[in-house]
Amino acid sequence: MAEGAEPAPSVRNFGFDVRVAWRRDDPEIEADAIDFWARNALLSPDVDPAQRAKELIAAAYKDGRLASVATATLSRIDMLRARFAVLRGATDKDFRRSHAQLALAAPSREALTSWSLAHPEEKIAGAIAFVGAAEWGDFARLPVWPESGLALAGYDRIGRQVRLRWFDHFRLDGPGGEGAPPPYPPSPPLLPEEVVLRPAWQLRDRGIEQDAVAFWRRLGNLPADVTPEERATEAVVAAYQGGRMIGVATAALEVLPQVRARLAMMRASVDPEFRRGHVSAAMGISARALLESWSADNPEECLAGIGGIVESPDLAIVQRMPYWPWPRMNLIGFTADGRQIRVSWFEDFRLD
Repeated sequence: MAEGAEPAPSVRNFGFDVRVAWRRDDPEIEADAIDFWARNALLSPDVDPAQRAKELIAAAYKDGRLASVATATLSRIDMLRARFAVLRGATDKDFRRSHAQLALAAPSREALTSWSLAHPEEKIAGAIAFVGAAEWGDFARLPVWPESGLALAGYDRIGRQVRLRWFDHFRLDGPGGEGAPPPYPPSPPLLPEEVVLRPAWQLRDRGIEQDAVAFWRRLGNLPADVTPEERATEAVVAAYQGGRMIGVATAALEVLPQVRARLAMMRASVDPEFRRGHVSAAMGISARALLESWSADNPEECLAGIGGIVESPDLAIVQRMPYWPWPRMNLIGFTADGRQIRVSWFEDFRLD
């Protein structure tokens, strides 16, 4: 299923009767949940079942019997500098192989999103879950879960996967001025006809490499400890206008410790004259496609996706958008000095 696509109801519910309960104070569902937790001995002694029942998001029934529940607590997540619905799930032992928990994914997502939109004062940024990989089997190897949209963002101190999904409407506090940034249009922005993108990854195109060296020297925007000729060998895609290079994107393949995976860490430079012309976005989209195709053709490289640390002040406004549709980059945290870390997973990659 394509990212962002809406699953059909028959697929979404997996044959279960799903009942939404978030903030509805439904006494019937709450009573069923309390009995469910007691019957399966699922709650620790320090948890009040009646209080936990008030945190129900949705419940899945089969032939009138409660099979699975999803609950959430609202809490600030310091690593993301935002407040989230922290998800929990529980399934009756008789339904462990039945996809009962997956049946709750899309309805729970929709219920929390709608409630967040209706209650902006709560400032809920999205949903987050802490997942024991051993409990989910091969499903834990998927970097992005299609039903819920929960994407791997790292690991906690006891080794659980941290998975998150930002709400599309949420905007972070921070640089970029007051008010919400404009929403992304439904399709990628178009480049001016005179701007051409040229692929460069692993081609060792001497012309592009020489142009890149001259481009960086002209702009003077490489760190002092970086050799332009060496950086040029990492070129992924270059933008030209009338034969003149106006932008270049490069990538270094390295393990990002936070997600324990090898990523193509992207960098991009655009001539100041063209920084309002969608050149950077177009290069990002093209670079992602090139690298994903190369990863599929070279599985021994174990390249999981693309990553980036946002540095350009020109991106201050769009940094308030925690998810960028192009090139599908999720905010997963911050560096020690406050820069955003973003990751986009390749669709066919599977975690170890």
